Amino acid sequence: MAALLSAVLIAAVVVVWFDLGDAIDRQADDAAAQCVEGPATVPIIADPDIAPGLTAIAEAFAATKPVIRDHCVTIAVRPGDAKITLDGLTGTWETESMGDYPAAWVPQSSVWSADLAAAEPGLIEGNPRSLVSTPVVLAVSPDLARAVGDRLDWSAVPTLQRRDASLTDFDLQGWGSLRMAMPVGAQSDASALAAQAVATSVTRTTGPLTTADAESPRVTSTVRAMLEGAPVSPDGTPQGAATVIADAPDPARSRIHVVPITEQRLYQMTKSDTTARLAELVPGGPTPIADYPIIRLSGEQVSDVAADAVSEFTAFASEPDQLQRLTELGFRGDAPLPEPTATVAFPRTPSPMPTPENGAIVAINRVVYGTAAAPTGPTGAPAPSGAGG
Repeated sequence: MAALLSAVLIAAVVVVWFDLGDAIDRQADDAAAQCVEGPATVPIIADPDIAPGLTAIAEAFAATKPVIRDHCVTIAVRPGDAKITLDGLTGTWETESMGDYPAAWVPQSSVWSADLAAAEPGLIEGNPRSLVSTPVVLAVSPDLARAVGDRLDWSAVPTLQRRDASLTDFDLQGWGSLRMAMPVGAQSDASALAAQAVATSVTRTTGPLTTADAESPRVTSTVRAMLEGAPVSPDGTPQGAATVIADAPDPARSRIHVVPITEQRLYQMTKSDTTARLAELVPGGPTPIADYPIIRLSGEQVSDVAADAVSEFTAFASEPDQLQRLTELGFRGDAPLPEPTATVAFPRTPSPMPTPENGAIVAINRVVYGTAAAPTGPTGAPAPSGAGG
């Protein structure tokens, strides 16, 4: 009888022990769900073109009530100028004027991640990845696009730029030379990416442009030929130059005939046009791509909570329903694109340009942004010094 009673008592103790363990686990889960460490806002700075889409994704992410390391997390996306952001990250971050230090940065292209890696490699956590991209194309008048057709190659651009009356090659009498603007103001990554495409074409490389090739006299002189004499965008941006082309009463006499621009920006400019005022021209050869890299930042100013939140947010943003919030803005990714418009048909990109070596990107940046004329405002006055890619 005593032995039986002991067995019953032991069984009861075991049951109580497991019940207690389950209760503790439930309490831990409840505490996590209630974010016992409080709320945490995680800042991300993004290129102004992609920021609205990322903001919509951040709102959807918040609706899932994410809890990370016992914090209720909110992702706060804000648009930011790339040059100002780069200067802050590599110099002194002024919170009062620039906002909270970001846990991640999504610039327009690897033009900026390469510069950051060259200046402060320790600030980058892991390898940047992209959710979406957009090709760099040439915005031209419909008349010029019809005349050129598929006869323009990136390697021919510098010669057409510097030779007088070069557009007679396409039977365009009285049009003069190519007159391709190379803006260096805000969101002007397309200029540097176009220069990369030209450099890749003239070196005839089948792989990524190397640092040695980018620094060679042949490439440097070729890129400078594109820049010398390039007409100036009225506000230093590709969109400003494209507006000059679109609004010209006589396309032949326009002071700007061509400007490199991202397809996504061209789509946003013209999506409501029922009659095309601009055309999308895709030169032959490797097509440069604006890849919108998600650069996860590291260092003392990025907490473990913020770092984990960026990783979870990126995974969430990669889901098809969330990617569509970006592709519907004209970006290309693993989700449906918008319907073609009078200007942008979203043609297939048969030969995407391999991303150059970081050193090659930096070398081209130095030529493009170091030698091009300073961007000017609509009245001819210098643009704000904060203008950047």
